[in-house]
Amino acid sequence: MIFYLPDSVQNMCNRLYDNHFEAFVVGGCIRDAFLGLTPHDYDIATNARPEQIMQIFGKENCSEYGRAFGTVGVKYSGGFAEITTFRTETDYTDYRHPATVLFADSILDDLARRDFTCNAMAWDAKNHVLVDPFGGEQDLQQKMLRCVGIPSARFREDALRILRGMRFCARFGFQPDLLTDAAMRAAAFQLKYISAERIFSELRAMLMGDDITDILIRYPEILAVRIPEILPCIAFTQHTHWHDFTVWEHIARTVGNAPKNLTIRLAMLFHDIAKPFCFTWDYEGGHFYGHAVKSSEMANQILLRLKSDNYTRKLVCKLILYHRETPKTLPAVRKILSVLDSQEFQMLIQVLDADRLSKRKGEPESRSKIDKAEALFHICMEQNLCCRVKDLAVSGNDLLSLGFQGKQIGVVLNHLLESVISGTPNQKDMLLSLAEEFLI
Repeated sequence: MIFYLPDSVQNMCNRLYDNHFEAFVVGGCIRDAFLGLTPHDYDIATNARPEQIMQIFGKENCSEYGRAFGTVGVKYSGGFAEITTFRTETDYTDYRHPATVLFADSILDDLARRDFTCNAMAWDAKNHVLVDPFGGEQDLQQKMLRCVGIPSARFREDALRILRGMRFCARFGFQPDLLTDAAMRAAAFQLKYISAERIFSELRAMLMGDDITDILIRYPEILAVRIPEILPCIAFTQHTHWHDFTVWEHIARTVGNAPKNLTIRLAMLFHDIAKPFCFTWDYEGGHFYGHAVKSSEMANQILLRLKSDNYTRKLVCKLILYHRETPKTLPAVRKILSVLDSQEFQMLIQVLDADRLSKRKGEPESRSKIDKAEALFHICMEQNLCCRVKDLAVSGNDLLSLGFQGKQIGVVLNHLLESVISGTPNQKDMLLSLAEEFLI
């Protein structure tokens, strides 16, 4: 393998060499380059100590945020690189962070502490050769995910590596070897000790992978350590001619069939999460009445637990709430547009389409209902139809002048909007006349 470094990164390595230190480019940039991807971040490992790194590159160009772990951030013409002293780590007490960091003199010692073989390669920037003591290059060729050393020890050191491994599989199409797979499952309980923020960060990245459906189907119990609501879905047969898959298999397929938009994929992950709790049975088969509302409520609680940002959480819940029925009429589309803006409505169309594609084996159901809803949406946009309170020909001030006060104003405005959506002309005199009926 030949690895070409940007001139700016090579120059940083050369400065370390000129000062009689070693320098190796390490980690994900080598993995990505081997996979034909463009590396965006470059990490350098060296036997220089942090204070020596800062002396070489100048304190004004350095950040000491990671100095406790031997890392110095260095600005260069192409951006920012992390330069880290060779190190070993011991005494992991919280399944995440080492209690002791010891500097080492060998790149081999440094690579031995890393998680997976695909991340445990180094490029000798002086001699232009690959240092690959654990067979990472061969594993990449075989699309195999394999731990460095003993898998159970690697996950005991840092449980987040379990989700990181799942992310690599989802993103790159890797398959864990048998020992790594078994260790991931056995160590999954340790994820309960990891911060919600880190769990959610890995989940978000994982969901964007091309092979996410396979990973969700293979490892639901691992995700269920932090999202236990998944467990009832795993083997739940839907008992309806509309679905060939269990609830969880259907969910996993909808995520993979959705566009690579994080909000949409999160919505698909949770859109049917409440189905097992809403199941009823009659002579026609299984039913899940009210599951959209319940799933939206459950998604809200899950995303609060995972420390999602408020905008994403609220939008995901709205998309789930409206995923159940494809709007068939112009008033139905306008009613949804009273809650979702135009961009969000188009996201709902993609939610509906991912759901449609994931119900049956073989030929999916027709897209004609979705096409009709999309056509009605475009009519709303082209004719600039009133769909929201702010689009009404009357305002809160108009109602205030009629004698309405406080919460009354909002209630009446919403009633007027419903009337307009149902066919009442959006004309000020007509709406004011209608509003006066509420004064009686």
